[in-house]
Amino acid sequence: MSNVVVIFDPSGLRVLVERGTTSLEAARRVGLHISSDCGGRGTCGKCRVVVHPVRTHSIYDMEHLSNGELRIGTRLACRYKIEEKTRIILPQRKDQIKILSKSETKEWTIDHGLQNQFGIALDLGTTTMVAYLLDLSNGVQIAQVESLNPQTAFGEDVISRITYASREKDGPIVLQERFINEINHQINKLVEITGISQNQISRIAIVGNTAMHHLLLAADTHTLGMAPYQPSISGPTMTKPLQIGIQMSDSSELYLPSNIAGFVGGDTVGFILSQRLDLVDDVVIGIDIGTNGEIVLSDHGKLYCCSAAAGPAFEGATILHGMRGQTGAIEYLSIDDKDERPEISVIGEGPPRGLCGSAIIDVVAELHKAGIIDDTGRLLKLSRRVQETKKYGPSYSIVTKEESVQRNQIIFTQKDVRQVQLAKAAIQAGTTLLLE
Repeated sequence: MSNVVVIFDPSGLRVLVERGTTSLEAARRVGLHISSDCGGRGTCGKCRVVVHPVRTHSIYDMEHLSNGELRIGTRLACRYKIEEKTRIILPQRKDQIKILSKSETKEWTIDHGLQNQFGIALDLGTTTMVAYLLDLSNGVQIAQVESLNPQTAFGEDVISRITYASREKDGPIVLQERFINEINHQINKLVEITGISQNQISRIAIVGNTAMHHLLLAADTHTLGMAPYQPSISGPTMTKPLQIGIQMSDSSELYLPSNIAGFVGGDTVGFILSQRLDLVDDVVIGIDIGTNGEIVLSDHGKLYCCSAAAGPAFEGATILHGMRGQTGAIEYLSIDDKDERPEISVIGEGPPRGLCGSAIIDVVAELHKAGIIDDTGRLLKLSRRVQETKKYGPSYSIVTKEESVQRNQIIFTQKDVRQVQLAKAAIQAGTTLLLE
């Protein structure tokens, strides 16, 4: 099969690919990020790019794109196959991510402090990665950096990534390299921020759910991707960071705590220890609300746990105008008058582009409080801002075209409500199961 050249704008990067390669895969090969929450199945509609020259559109394009977008050559990157020399224009990224990176913590006493030595604690989330730099002499946090998990280009949920790792010949190595490159970038940023020497960093501890753990180590994920979801590595891992490509000194150590079972990984171990759920003299439930929800029940120190496939609704992935918590995302919404424009708060400067997780929760709660959503989750036409759309059914207008400087309408659809209900139901089911 002959090869053709693909040129990406505005970066100017070029790549030679076989005819029939999708635009999404071509972008991945040169390290460019295109949102693909569904993992390239053509269902989320988030991987929009502009293609020149462009061929006819697919049924997936017709489902997710407007007539205006189709006319200017917009296509879904995961479904558009390259057959000739092609120029692809990627949307401008705005990556100022806003997440909770610190909160109230317990005071800890370090038994054997290391003078002039530092450690990194890294939370490897399904969607975001947060790295904390700690002074090992006293346990004090010095700095933190956060970034988007680069594996989101291969799917928003863990199953999409496990599928990629299992299906593609070099899948595990490709996904591992994405992690390692970002970890090294975060380490460099911490060194730059604080002015310490990289040789002073002697420890790194990494936590994440079982899938993130396995993908970091390029471990076998076949048994994790099918019932009963058995990890191939259960116990703790201690090795040299350089063994997997993390750029730290030869004498430094990498530690990953045990995976508990299924998708309940070392991040839950860290959560249990940080809150000392094993020592509480009460009945306490701890919930990690995320794409892979994890729930821990402590019954006077006796621990029970489970995972719940909440899905990426709270990350904005399955919501029509959902997005991550970055510039342009509505992070807060309040409805005072059901017929008037809601009060909103937007991350960063500029016009609103979509809804992040906190606003998704807000809009459902506010619509229910206003009586626009009933107790079953049905969106009622009890507001002038609720319109029946041919494509999406009843939809609530958060920002109308007339209210937007860029004429970008932001709506919340009946399907969006159902997606939130599914996520909430998954967490509720897991919680109820543990309590019973």
